[in-house]
Amino acid sequence: MSSGLALPVPQLAVGCLEPFQPSHMYSGAYGLARNLLLTGVGQPEDWERAKGDPVAFMLRTVERTAAAFNRKAIDAVARTDILFGTSPYISSWYEKEYEDPHRLFLAVEATHISIIYLRPTLELLAKAHPRLPATFYQILLDGVSSWILCYDESACEAFYEWRMESYLEAKENGEEGLEKPQSITSAKGPWLAKRFKPLPSPQFEAAIQSLKMGSRARRILEAARRLQTLSKVRERERPYCDVWDEYYPHGSFSIPFTILAFHEQDLVCQAFQNDEEDWMNGGEPQCPACLIALSPNDLDSIVTGFEDLRHFFRMMEALGELLALLPGCDVLEEQT
Repeated sequence: MSSGLALPVPQLAVGCLEPFQPSHMYSGAYGLARNLLLTGVGQPEDWERAKGDPVAFMLRTVERTAAAFNRKAIDAVARTDILFGTSPYISSWYEKEYEDPHRLFLAVEATHISIIYLRPTLELLAKAHPRLPATFYQILLDGVSSWILCYDESACEAFYEWRMESYLEAKENGEEGLEKPQSITSAKGPWLAKRFKPLPSPQFEAAIQSLKMGSRARRILEAARRLQTLSKVRERERPYCDVWDEYYPHGSFSIPFTILAFHEQDLVCQAFQNDEEDWMNGGEPQCPACLIALSPNDLDSIVTGFEDLRHFFRMMEALGELLALLPGCDVLEEQT
């Protein structure tokens, strides 16, 4: 594992652990601190440095977890904050009615997100083999689907239908100078046409081996393969729908860590801009894009929760290492 700076943890404050402090005592927080030590998630030296303050100890524990990962690689995907507390909300820790001292949340939210324009990469790979672009795209989507929330072509369907309905209505009304909305097929370009099927695994491996060692195309494909392989190492367990409804009874939205687009201002970009405006104006609370629930009294739950957090960061590292090889990547403005 490559080393790097710790990710920032600005959201961990005494206030977010208030339910652990009945009668101005840290009884619940001390119990959680003890369980963190018993599981080995928390380290004795951090307890000593915290001088017996359980909240400071939790802060050090989360910071230590984050410090094991390469911040530069993760920042290539998204700049992030880690959240740790009893509320499932990002900016509304004061939502007391949804807090439960017997349930904790480890979460990661993006403050800046990346956008990937895939066309240049697809064109580069097509020079080596006409089916490599489709193979790469399939591996990329498969690699991120379970662990890293991305905004991709699957999020565009409703937006495209709405644009087409508006276009056809305007055309029927005789409006002139109309521009037909871009379809996702058009946005993806020729190398992701249906006639180019992804290569089966043996042929894909042979295609990689045929490329010059150290060439950009080969490094891209090897990094994509590592990402996909890593995604299968640990299964991502998500809350059931009824549990999610309990966390967010009035609905929610999540800011993705990255946008998988094809070129500037394509259908994916347009759909994201439209959705972002709806999110900001819709009044629904924001849900962290990576949300892990655990029980502070269950040792197995604590271990599993922190292992999930570590694996999430491994995935972000692997995706960041891949993005560093791709042409056409950028980090967007701050997400609020």
